[in-house]
Amino acid sequence: MKKAIITACVCAGLTACSSQPEITSQQQQQAETNQSVQQITGNLKDSTPAWVFSPQSNKGLAASSCVDWSGNMAVDKPQSIAAARADLAQQIQVKASVLDKMYNRKLQAEGGSSVGASFEQVSKQVASETLVGSTAEKMSLARIDGKKYFCSMVVLDQTRDTFEALVDASKRTIDPQSKAAMYEEFRAQKAMKELEAELQ
Repeated sequence: MKKAIITACVCAGLTACSSQPEITSQQQQQAETNQSVQQITGNLKDSTPAWVFSPQSNKGLAASSCVDWSGNMAVDKPQSIAAARADLAQQIQVKASVLDKMYNRKLQAEGGSSVGASFEQVSKQVASETLVGSTAEKMSLARIDGKKYFCSMVVLDQTRDTFEALVDASKRTIDPQSKAAMYEEFRAQKAMKELEAELQ
């Protein structure tokens, strides 16, 4: 009888352990983000969506921004979205600078000369035109260093169109293979620090 009870308890314990829900990679990333924020701020109540620090979207370029939470969604939401769009515009400009560097390296290797405007010169105009199509994909409240923020993530899903507009506006002639490589570099989800490092 004792053996039957012990066996039943062991089986019940094993069943209970195996029925625990698995943590998804998104939940794991969120937990790691919260833990990182808490370590930095020293505040164990801090909680921030992972996309705030690492905005990414399969749809295209993404940027996030947070504003102080005033308690008024009608004020905070547009401010947060506008700040994220400004960050997206900056990304486009930095990426355009990287394209200039790639293009100039290629020209130097081939012994050619540049004709047309630089990608960087036309990036502000292209950014302002294409940001109209950006959409707020995620919004959330966050707590950082014990303070509440309203955060938004904006996505520009017309990455190819933005790249093509940069190339067209620059009036540069680019062979198809180089253009494909430049597009891959442009659409790459790299952190701003990495992109800025490529400029040096």
